[in-house]
This record gives sequence, C-alpha cells and structure tokens, in this order.
Amino acid sequence: MPAPLVGRKFGVNIIPVPDRNLCRQIKVLGLSGSSRQQPGMSKSERLLLRALDLYNGYGCETKILRLKDLVIHDCEGNYSENPDYCTYPCQSSLKYDDDRMQDVYDAVLACDILILATPIRWNNHSALVQKFVERMNCIENQYSWFGNRMITDKVAALIIIGHVDGIQHVAGNLLNFVSWLGFHTPEVAIASWVGENDEDTTKDWDLIEKNKYTQEDLHNMVNSALRLSCALRSHTAEETGDAQGE
Repeated sequence: MPAPLVGRKFGVNIIPVPDRNLCRQIKVLGLSGSSRQQPGMSKSERLLLRALDLYNGYGCETKILRLKDLVIHDCEGNYSENPDYCTYPCQSSLKYDDDRMQDVYDAVLACDILILATPIRWNNHSALVQKFVERMNCIENQYSWFGNRMITDKVAALIIIGHVDGIQHVAGNLLNFVSWLGFHTPEVAIASWVGENDEDTTKDWDLIEKNKYTQEDLHNMVNSALRLSCALRSHTAEETGDAQGE
C-alpha cells in the first residue's frame, strides 16, 4: 500500500547559527515593499522586523528601509535609448532633487545581507518593489555594459506574504533579479505564507504566528543567509590575507 500523505515534515531541516563572532561583522538590510500606511499594519513587514530582531540577537548590525516612506521616481528607461545612458549614479537621482533612491543604493551597497519583503499583488510583487527593481538597473548595467561589478559577496533572501497562490511566481521573478545583480542566495532563501480563499485579512497575523512552518522557514532563512554571508566573508578574507575579514 502507498504511504499516507502526511504533508511536509516539521523540524526535519534545522539550519544552525554560525560562529557568533563572525555574526557581529555582518550588516543586514531589510527592505519593506509594502504600501501600508503605518508600520505594523503590514504582515510582510512584521515578519521582516522579526527577521531583523533575530539578526540583532546574533550580534549583527541591522537597518530597515520602508520604500513607501521614500520619494523614488520612476525609471525613465535610459538603457532602452542607449546602454551608455544608464549610469551610476542613476540619471533620475541626478535629475530630481527630491529623489531618495540614492539612500537605497547606499544601503544596498553597504550591506552583507539583503532581506526583501513584499506582499503578493495580483500574483506578483508590489508596485513599490517593482520600482526598486527597475531603478536597480543602473547597478546591474555597471557590470553588464561597463564591466564594473558593484555587488560582490552579498546574500539576498525574500519574505513573501499573500492571500492567493503566487509565491513561486513572485519568488522566481525576484530571485532572478537578485541573481542578475550579483547576489548569492542561501539554501533557504524564502519565508512565506499564503492565506485562505476567504481573503479575510483581519485574521492573517494570528494565523501567521500559529503557522509553525512559516516560523521555521523564517528562522532557517535568517540562519542560512547568515551562514552563507559568513562563508563569503571568510573566503574573501582568505584571498586577501585578512584573517578578520575586515
């Protein structure tokens, strides 16, 4: 007789924390792509904050940016006219005095680990995340056109929350994006949750809190990203002869 279907096994794959002395050197950036008006209203952002709390507990240096709080102008497609026109600093940053995308560039380039959190919007990531993706084209173009790799030895992971089955679609798009930028992805790169078809969002957070698989994924994502970042830092230190990786 075939074995009964029992679903995913809990607690089978637990990723340990790396050496805490190495963790203290790691800088973690959380980017919230939710459009919710106030901090705490967004479930994806609340999971992001929980991830950053875990990193803080390991001695890492953390920072969060809410894309909604920043004036970020649209990508104006300079690459489509001529790749030479898609430069860093971004032309939109130079053109608009109120543009805050340079704050995002600086934070991304300074971090070791990027955690990008997004809700699902019509089977895709949020419009704020899409604007971030498009404005990061000048970073990718520095390598593909000008031969200047700006992102090296960095790790990226995702938090995806929604009420319709779109996690794999969103993850596929964003993992492809961070890969083109030059980020490494850990063995557990995604923490996620999908709600029921009733779309009653008022009960979401309680269900997320009680979902042991989402909580396990969050811890494994944090730990696996941290382990990979520490390994990359150690490898760089060996190559440069700097034992501390600094």
